[in-house]
Amino acid sequence: MSLEQELKLERPMDDIHHEAVLSIVRTAGLLSLKGATLFRQFDLTEAQFNVLFSLKYKETVWTQSDLGKRLVVTRASVTSVLDKLESKGLVERHVVEGNRRIYHVDLTKAGRELIDKVEPRYRENIHEVTASLDRPTCEALIQSLERVRQNCTRPAD
Repeated sequence: MSLEQELKLERPMDDIHHEAVLSIVRTAGLLSLKGATLFRQFDLTEAQFNVLFSLKYKETVWTQSDLGKRLVVTRASVTSVLDKLESKGLVERHVVEGNRRIYHVDLTKAGRELIDKVEPRYRENIHEVTASLDRPTCEALIQSLERVRQNCTRPAD
């Protein structure tokens, strides 16, 4: 179904660039809703899942700040998500010796077990919604979105 049909627009959009961006936003919203439905089954939010997922794949020591940069969220948001995950026993923060303002963040055993349970279901969802896209199409989509992100972060003239 076209974006115009989905949004029940009464006349065609006349700007292809606007339609492309609106399509990205609409798709991201739908993917987020689908993810939220899955994560709710495990008493997680999308942000909590993203933290657990990121920590699962880290190979070095990360601070809360490092985690925030990778998730592109504010320090307050990271603190709030980590507080909730810590209260659930899924992550732990360790004070850095010599600097009581910095914490290293790690998964607990329970956190690792949970992300190991959720991740395969998450991947099933991803494969389900992208089943109609072959590898070259996925690669082209990735490259196109990379260019859009680069343009978003380029300084204005």
